[in-house]
Amino acid sequence: MTVTSATQKNASIEEFIEYLEQNGIDPRDVDSIASAAPMLSALTNDRELIVRPLNQYLKLGFKGSMPGLEQSIPLAVHGDFRLRANVWPSTSDITAGRVLPDQFAYDHAHDHNFHFMTIAYFGTGYVTEIYEYDYERVEGYIGEMVELRFLERTQFSAGRAMLYRASRDLHIQFPPEDLSITLSLMADLPELRSRDQFFFNLQHRTISGFAPHSETSRRIDIISMAGQAGNDDTCQMLNDMAQSHPCRRTRLAAYEALVRLRPAEAVGIWERAAGDSAPLVANEARARLAG
Repeated sequence: MTVTSATQKNASIEEFIEYLEQNGIDPRDVDSIASAAPMLSALTNDRELIVRPLNQYLKLGFKGSMPGLEQSIPLAVHGDFRLRANVWPSTSDITAGRVLPDQFAYDHAHDHNFHFMTIAYFGTGYVTEIYEYDYERVEGYIGEMVELRFLERTQFSAGRAMLYRASRDLHIQFPPEDLSITLSLMADLPELRSRDQFFFNLQHRTISGFAPHSETSRRIDIISMAGQAGNDDTCQMLNDMAQSHPCRRTRLAAYEALVRLRPAEAVGIWERAAGDSAPLVANEARARLAG
């Protein structure tokens, strides 16, 4: 949703963090996050905000660590809040082959498993279309039909921030006319981190995939590897994970890995999985038993 953020004030990162503390900005409350929009806007008025970390990295001769430099510049961490700058290559950058669209999720509708508020810092900013859906009504498999509701098509402009709700809002981004930079305040909550991040096919209103670099996708890759090369200790850990992990797709992956390691026990494993509270797991288990 669009949030008014206009201000003439200039703020430093330290002042921004102090504002979050003194005003009790709650990372679990999107209205509370929205109230910090003018202060986030004040941060954009510091025109050397991005230059300082870039100069430091150049000074070090590209040595040391600057995670995610290809798209993101981390600026600060405070409790469950993360502040970062995101770089958005232009249409001409893509046309010239300097970057690939998939690197920046352009033209792919997707959601996020964290709340975040973002604002223009440099350049014209990307165009985005925003939709919403109900995560609790989704099983979470590729090809699943999802009820989507169009909210708006917008582009960043002065005095306006965009607020995205975790596992509620999804958007599709289109590259800007010139290289752009945005500032984002992210509420990275442990209870939401285990949720999937989906890609959506807007034409067919379906789930088309999962974000490959999300914590869940990386975890499932490791579980899949464990299912190929594990031992008895691995089986015990996979069994515990299948029974109690908060992520439904992780539980399903654990059951699948167990079956690969102990094929003789497949029926019993899938019978346990059929009692899972998540339809994604239970329905897959019943299909395996029926097949």
